[in-house]
Amino acid sequence: MISKFKIDNELLGIFYMLLCQFSFATNDAFVKVIYQNYDEIFVLNQIIFIRGIFTLLFILLFLYIKKELNFKLIFTSKELRVRGVLESLAALFFFFGIALLPFANVYILLSMAPILLTTFGAIFLNEKVRWRRWSAVLLGFIGVVVVINPGKLESSYFFIFPIIAAIMLSIRDMYTKNFKKDYSSLQIAFMTCFVVTALFGLLSIYKFYNFSPIDIFILFIAAFFLALGYIFSVATIKIALVSVTSTFRYSVILWGILYGYFLFDEVPSTNSYIGALIIVISGLIIISRQKQLGKIK
Repeated sequence: MISKFKIDNELLGIFYMLLCQFSFATNDAFVKVIYQNYDEIFVLNQIIFIRGIFTLLFILLFLYIKKELNFKLIFTSKELRVRGVLESLAALFFFFGIALLPFANVYILLSMAPILLTTFGAIFLNEKVRWRRWSAVLLGFIGVVVVINPGKLESSYFFIFPIIAAIMLSIRDMYTKNFKKDYSSLQIAFMTCFVVTALFGLLSIYKFYNFSPIDIFILFIAAFFLALGYIFSVATIKIALVSVTSTFRYSVILWGILYGYFLFDEVPSTNSYIGALIIVISGLIIISRQKQLGKIK
């Protein structure tokens, strides 16, 4: 009976992870839809700002329902503010990538995050990384080279944006590991979203765009899916082991391919498929090894 309950929780955790990645990808797809209506890079500032306001309202509602609404704790925490700045920098480069690169390729290159986290952990945190994980790291970088395809560079040098975003996310995760206080995931999500929204609000002063009611409605729906992504990510952690669900993070690549094809008429190149497979295999090796070493449960 206990075994059956455990299996059910693991399956539910996997389902939540799939919904989490679907929600994040759907939000990003709506952002790109509005960007293409204007086709100006500066419009991203206002898109992320307005979407952020809606998202904050959704997260506030969830915090109130869960009785975790503690403004004093959230706004006086230096740790949460710094994490928000790191997330803002990641968001800045990520959305440059979303705007300028094929949709699926952004997720493929962003999947470098676990590979970079292993590398940075060894360099900056003196974590012991043996030959198996170093081999996986090297394999991951080979996958990136395959996706980029230096011989052609069809998308110019825009590929650097999601890679920088992956680097910033890795630094963010390393910083989060050292939090001294115990914050709820929703409190972290709120402050992160607040800092990102404030940054893009300041940047949007540079140029103002007259969004149509349809654009505002699309941003409202995007914010709803972004908030859902946060909620499902919290539910995933609480209901199942990270070692069980983490491999399913890569499902976001599938959503990227599907949205790219149906919404933006993008067909990934053979190199993108091969590179994605190599990067995913690399990430799975790292996750498997961390599980064996007890670094994730």
